[in-house]
Amino acid sequence: MNKFKFVSTLISNIDVSADKASILDVGCRTCDLKSYLSTSSKYEGVDLFQNDNGTVDHVLDVSNGLPFSDRSYDYVIALDLLEHLDDITAGLEEFRRVSKKAVIVILPNIAHIIFRLRFLFSGRISGKYDLNYGYGKDRHRWLTNIEQCDAYMKAFAENNQLSVKIIYFNDSLKKQLLARLLGILGFKPNVWAWNSLYIIRPIE
Repeated sequence: MNKFKFVSTLISNIDVSADKASILDVGCRTCDLKSYLSTSSKYEGVDLFQNDNGTVDHVLDVSNGLPFSDRSYDYVIALDLLEHLDDITAGLEEFRRVSKKAVIVILPNIAHIIFRLRFLFSGRISGKYDLNYGYGKDRHRWLTNIEQCDAYMKAFAENNQLSVKIIYFNDSLKKQLLARLLGILGFKPNVWAWNSLYIIRPIE
């Protein structure tokens, strides 16, 4: 199950009215999430650049804030986006401001054993973290790992009187099997979880 289907299923499981929910997809890229949502949903995508298909609804720099009123959308979704921002807290605060029900965030776990082995044998984590001349505006600014991300999100939730639910997510069968094996061997999620997902919402 890819992250888009996973998030769509997650929303359906936590919200009986999810079919008609309004959703803001921040860092939407090619708007893949939209195809996994109900056709009755109100979907809008935000990104730094327009994609080749011209399907990004709002082309803007999230770092400058979002041009929407408070509680404009039921859900604000940010999949692999926060690590691109200089100020993660400001981003989260803005997402929370424009959401009614929840903010859903996915972050990569660079401490995963696959990334560790890549760096050990090649000296590189992945192309997204290479230092290339002319790298442009859209680049990873943080090396995120689960232990630090969990602590960060819990602190953000506590400081803003919110709740946070944490889910560790692997998007392929091979990664899931590896995760199960490493979990049985006693390794912590920092080693075997590919992503961490956070559902941030008001305390009920």
